Amino acid sequence: MNNDVVKDTIDFVASVHMNDNSGHDFDHVMRVYGNACELLKNCKDADNFVVEMSALLHDVDDRKINPQGGMVEKYIERANLSEKDSINIMNVINSISFSKSGSKPEFDTIEQKIVSDADKLDAIGAIGAIRTIAYGLASGRELFNKEIFPDENLTKEEYKNPNRKTNNTINHFFDKLLKLKGAMQTEAGRQEAQKRHDFMVCFLRQFFAEQQLSDWLEYLDKYENRK
Repeated sequence: MNNDVVKDTIDFVASVHMNDNSGHDFDHVMRVYGNACELLKNCKDADNFVVEMSALLHDVDDRKINPQGGMVEKYIERANLSEKDSINIMNVINSISFSKSGSKPEFDTIEQKIVSDADKLDAIGAIGAIRTIAYGLASGRELFNKEIFPDENLTKEEYKNPNRKTNNTINHFFDKLLKLKGAMQTEAGRQEAQKRHDFMVCFLRQFFAEQQLSDWLEYLDKYENRK
């Protein structure tokens, strides 16, 4: 029964995400799903069905795709899930985004921790860098401004404001991506996040070096050494 629901859910999210060009496309969803299934191998106490469904549905109501929201709840009702599964899935989906949980999340359940790690892994490394650039292009965000360094004291509301002065694609690495290593909740997630984090640091170092931006190279080193 649960396997059939998961298969139907994959078809549903494919229809929702198929035309996205912001980095929240169907491929992203399936990578997060794959990450979650991999992390489940080391988390025997987790509810596999809740994790799989949450991973698949986690971006359906993302404000960048569906600002009105409500699609997940309607889908869950149509799928005839138990009240317990419905509550647990919504609990995961509504708690894991970076804009809500921040760089030091405090989760109540192992299912939240797994799906959070699975999603955040797809936001870092080579995939994360490409998705960040893709989203910047789709939203018309400036790639880089060497005169504007990141604001390290952003509030959650400031972070969500697309019109703030410091909002450009390279600064987004500092605003979010380089913080995600420290937000991981599972041991397997932490190990994989470290590898992907190291790649992003190398990428940024090369990006700044090719432009002979010694002040940005110094900033990157100081940023990394503070953590």
